[in-house]
Amino acid sequence: MPALPFATALIVAVCAFASTHAEARDLAEVRSSGTLRIGVYKDFSPYADVGRGIDVDLGRALAERLGVKADVRSYDADENMNDDLRNIVWKGTVLGPGVSDVMMHVPVDATMSARNPQVKIFGAYHRETLAAIRSTELLPKLDKVADIDGQALGAENESIMSMALLSSDGGRLRSQVQHFHSMDDARRALEEGRIAGFLGMRSQVEPMMAATGRRFTMSMPPALPGLPQAGWALGLAVGAGDEALAQALQSALAELERDGTLDRIFKQHAVTRMPPL
Repeated sequence: MPALPFATALIVAVCAFASTHAEARDLAEVRSSGTLRIGVYKDFSPYADVGRGIDVDLGRALAERLGVKADVRSYDADENMNDDLRNIVWKGTVLGPGVSDVMMHVPVDATMSARNPQVKIFGAYHRETLAAIRSTELLPKLDKVADIDGQALGAENESIMSMALLSSDGGRLRSQVQHFHSMDDARRALEEGRIAGFLGMRSQVEPMMAATGRRFTMSMPPALPGLPQAGWALGLAVGAGDEALAQALQSALAELERDGTLDRIFKQHAVTRMPPL
């Protein structure tokens, strides 16, 4: 295929940007279109992975309660949550699926809201916490960092747990930490004895426990600098001016919690839903 002339290529790029720069729609526009555009993270099991996961199922359930169809859109994570909110909810990117009406898996935090006045963050539906899965033969206890005692540990690539482990105790654990992108790979490493334990989010550890037939022990990780021991709330985000959409989604979420649908969605993915504090 011949290369496009520069001017033509520039026009194509500008048009592509314009199509993704469109603002999220309000409740009336969502209902008139018959579709709710739902933004989830790509390759983010158990929340969203190849069209399935907790956030995917929850988004579809919310769309159903609003009386519309679900258009689930997957996004790559950017440098930080501020960038993700911009890309998914209020501005979009040149390359990507365009702006969504609602974003899943947003930390419900006053500081985060203050940093992002272009969006409304609300609707906490789960409290994510940290956990460890370990072999009691290799790692009999895990109350403090000293208990690790030279054993190899697993952590997700570029996660808060990885950063905490690498910086703990003056970097003493650096040579012991193995990184994984896939939780299936981490589970196999644990089963084969290549790591003594895996430290990460509870939503990662519980499915690993289920997949191994509960042959291992799940516990709290040791206290590490910078880790939120009480966990953090996850919720939704819409454009700052979409108050009616936010209220409708909040009401739908409350219905899903009352009738047990919310807990069932988590359970279907081997995760225990933790009520936000």
